[in-house]
Amino acid sequence: MRDDRDPVAIAGGGIGGLACALALAQRGFRTTVLEQAREFGEAGVGLQVAPNALSVLDALGVGARARRGALLIERMLMMDAVSGETIVDIPCGAEFIERYGNPYAVAHRADIHGALLEACRDHPLVELRTRSRVIGFDQDDKGVIVKVACVASEDCEHLRAAALVGADGVQSRIRQILIDDGDPFPSGFMIYRAVIPVAEMPDDLQHPYPTLWAGHDTHVIYYPVRGWTVFNFGATVRIGDQPVDESTEAPLEEALAACAGQHPTPLRVMRAAGRFRRWTIRRRDPVDNWTRGAVTLLGDGAHPMVQFIAQGAAMALEDAICLAVMVEESDGDYAEAFRRYQDIRIVRASRVQTMSWMMDRLLHAGGLERRVRNSIFAGRTPGDSYARLDWLYQPPEYVRAPRKPL
Repeated sequence: MRDDRDPVAIAGGGIGGLACALALAQRGFRTTVLEQAREFGEAGVGLQVAPNALSVLDALGVGARARRGALLIERMLMMDAVSGETIVDIPCGAEFIERYGNPYAVAHRADIHGALLEACRDHPLVELRTRSRVIGFDQDDKGVIVKVACVASEDCEHLRAAALVGADGVQSRIRQILIDDGDPFPSGFMIYRAVIPVAEMPDDLQHPYPTLWAGHDTHVIYYPVRGWTVFNFGATVRIGDQPVDESTEAPLEEALAACAGQHPTPLRVMRAAGRFRRWTIRRRDPVDNWTRGAVTLLGDGAHPMVQFIAQGAAMALEDAICLAVMVEESDGDYAEAFRRYQDIRIVRASRVQTMSWMMDRLLHAGGLERRVRNSIFAGRTPGDSYARLDWLYQPPEYVRAPRKPL
């Protein structure tokens, strides 16, 4: 088993950071995950886990654990929030699973994160550190010197690492140093989030799949998680440059007013939720480089995207395994490995980043654009829909790449 003297330092212990640590460790590379929070955990509630994401979890050996609390959905459904008609209904049964090698699932975000965390804790080559915030780095001919601030004491240490991966999210400090492109900018949208206990969810709307209602400048989505104990709810609304107060709860009256044009059905679900948290949706444009020597970015640090096609976590997972495969193939030459990793990932990740933002036009269409949108989907067979999803849901070759014997 390879046990290099200096570990790969990974800034951030979210889904992408833990997946990267596990993928590298499984190939014999020591890793140290530096998480600034007091404990490892994952914010948020619901997470859509497309088949390309499940394929990565399977390749990492945690697919079964990740599925424990997940719901394998029957279909993907988009409804017209003006007329109440079905826009698109894509079955996710046997034909879908055979085509993509995995089902489509919805889960509590903490369940996916927990499966990765459990595997990392069990692996002898993964070190997990909390209250450790990466605030800077330097490179020399031996690797990277990572400047780490202890959140509890505000003391700093310098950690010698073979390489550094910035998996530290949309506000990535590593990105600030590498790219220096400022803060992510508001997209002009915000989201009202809520968790609805199943007992309070209308019985006739408790479906085993996500239901998305597309309306003018708004869309609503809801689906069950945690073994049907709760429903995840999100209402996305266009707000322009209006500031968002994320520190307090939003009352029902505010959320209803923001979604006043929605069909009565999603408004019933909103009333069942009762109160909400507000979140600003931020975005960045794609960039043509996120690597410098033995330092690179991963996930939202590299290519943050709006959640309109629910692929943010999937792209971080794909990044993680691609990076590990390139490090293995380069036999620990991190600068070379990170160049190859970026070259492979940058077009696919940027395409998803761009397509996610372009979905604004489809999800939030009004007037004539709404009728045009509906006509685009009219008459599509399941096979037609699958053909348009192949590029996204088929797992890339490196996801299926076998690990070399240690």
